[in-house]
Amino acid sequence: MPSMRSGRLAIAFAVLVAALLAASSAAAAAPRPFERPAEVITPSRNSYTVPEAPKSPDCGAHFCVHWVDQGLDAPRPKDTNGDGIPDYVERVLAVAEHVHEIENEKLGWREPLSDGTLGGGDGQTDIYLAEIGPQLFGYAAPDRGQTGPGGRASRRLHGYLVLDNDYEPFEFPNTTQGRDLKVTIAHEYNHILQFGYDAYEDPWFAESTAVWMEDQVYNGINDYLRYVRRWVKLWDTPLTANSLKEYGTAVWNEWLAHHYGRALIRKAWAAAAKVRPDGFAVAAYESAIRAAGGAGFGHDFTRFAADVAEWRTGIGFRESYLYPDAPRQGSLRLGAPPVTRHLNHTTFSLLRVHAPTGRVVEVRVTAPEGVAAGLALVGRIGSERHGRTVKAVAYSRAGGRLTARLPDPARFQRITAVVVNADTSAAGYSAGHLDWHYLTEETPFGISGRIVR
Repeated sequence: MPSMRSGRLAIAFAVLVAALLAASSAAAAAPRPFERPAEVITPSRNSYTVPEAPKSPDCGAHFCVHWVDQGLDAPRPKDTNGDGIPDYVERVLAVAEHVHEIENEKLGWREPLSDGTLGGGDGQTDIYLAEIGPQLFGYAAPDRGQTGPGGRASRRLHGYLVLDNDYEPFEFPNTTQGRDLKVTIAHEYNHILQFGYDAYEDPWFAESTAVWMEDQVYNGINDYLRYVRRWVKLWDTPLTANSLKEYGTAVWNEWLAHHYGRALIRKAWAAAAKVRPDGFAVAAYESAIRAAGGAGFGHDFTRFAADVAEWRTGIGFRESYLYPDAPRQGSLRLGAPPVTRHLNHTTFSLLRVHAPTGRVVEVRVTAPEGVAAGLALVGRIGSERHGRTVKAVAYSRAGGRLTARLPDPARFQRITAVVVNADTSAAGYSAGHLDWHYLTEETPFGISGRIVR
């Protein structure tokens, strides 16, 4: 079953989509949410019903925190220093400023697009506290009515954050209040930064990046691991799918950061508004990977898949020793006639290979012409967490026959064949499905193997 947090994030994404659609039309311009009580409905219908507290907002260098002191939306009034500002409000502001220090100053992400004097500050990012649990931990939304030259929708937008007013354990069971606040701000503020690069990118790009950012800001919390545990079970769901898998796809960003440095994720966002077609996240990654000296998205996706096969040894990832073992989707019988496996775009299948004897184990894959495809043979020597791997990786941008071999197969505790549909060919975008029309779903791959004695 999906975790409760995963479900809430899915709702939060639906909120975000609704807000972006509203923001794309000048006719949809409306007063800033929460500025006038009971008059404005936010994308998730969390408007205040009373005026803001007398000392609201509490502003720092980069954020202004808004709250009310009456009704369900009011945070706890505890005010240790007696300055008229609840301790929780001050805590939110302190956490937000720390998040800014890491995401903007240390990691170099562009400052968010200024909202001018909206919210009562001087360009700071506004945070509104409200009773939004247990459905939501928080969300980011762009302001409505933002347009570019000629009245067209702008791809760069400013926005605001809405956070729960207390993260009460009764509403958010099996979590910790302080940790909830930290990772939620790290995640949702990254969406605000994403808006400043290109607000109309693929949802999987936005969510996988925001979850990845949680762990960059708060490495010790590791909240993202709950998504990884689900991610490994969704092997037949594309990496690019706009589904619950996208949160666990933070591991793709982690792999890229491990190989090219954390700046690559920011550079992919910086390239997003310039690549074509507009909003195609694969092209943004392609641009950043090639600029960093890589061979491209498809080749790196194949390498990524090969590393997932034995990622608990630590190969290719910063902390994959914490990840669950990736399940196998069956076995490959050596010496038997070829079998056919059908794979969707940007998916891969892990197959056990039993080769206790022989000089070399060899696996062959035949992919349809024109389909970017990959194959890897991964052998593990030693235990899952303390062993090492030997890999043979083959990739073709145009399909055809691929071969991978490993010598002396008897030395391995486990051998895995990794068959990869690395193709990202697409024909246009479907607004109804919020996804691209990918062209290589259910692609047949012929697979065979043998022992060379």
